[in-house]
Amino acid sequence: MNPRSLAKLAVLAAAKGTVAPLVAAYRIERALWPAHRADHVLQTYSQVLSALPGLTGQFVRRAFYGAVLTECHADSLINWGTVFSTADVRIARGVYIGARCMVGRAVLAEHVTLGSNVDILSGKNQHGFDDPDVPVQQQEGRYEHVHVGTNSWIGNGAIVMADVGARSVIAAGAVVTRALPDDVIAGGNPAKVLKRRDPETKLWV
Repeated sequence: MNPRSLAKLAVLAAAKGTVAPLVAAYRIERALWPAHRADHVLQTYSQVLSALPGLTGQFVRRAFYGAVLTECHADSLINWGTVFSTADVRIARGVYIGARCMVGRAVLAEHVTLGSNVDILSGKNQHGFDDPDVPVQQQEGRYEHVHVGTNSWIGNGAIVMADVGARSVIAAGAVVTRALPDDVIAGGNPAKVLKRRDPETKLWV
């Protein structure tokens, strides 16, 4: 292991010690709230931690989320302004999350890159709206996991509410409403496949 990796591990260990009281407070508070309000507790802590700038903020967030999310690999990066709406998130090794992202129920595979201002929703059925006589806020929805495949890149300002395959690129500002396969470039609203990677030449066609 090279000196830089050792230094990162040492700083992360220090960050874990720093956030240990915060993690304990979060777990106590979550246990005291009704189960259906647990996500609100996480959101409060996430909003506070999102405001920490620079490298300090990156290490503190990584330490905290490593303790409270379903999975958050030590070799990942969560930038300033990013907020999680639930603890039901998996962040694999090498994931990069840009500034000011909003992440719902998501599975981010290895080396996924999210640009800035990316929204990963908990599917596209979070709110019911069939009954015109009932406010949308009071109509029940369904929360689903959105999977983003290995080594995919989601461009700035994209909204993702359906699965994205491995090694794919989602253009900036795209709105993903239907599952996309591996090895494609997609863009637009709703997002459509613009190019595919040739399996033989590895070139976009």
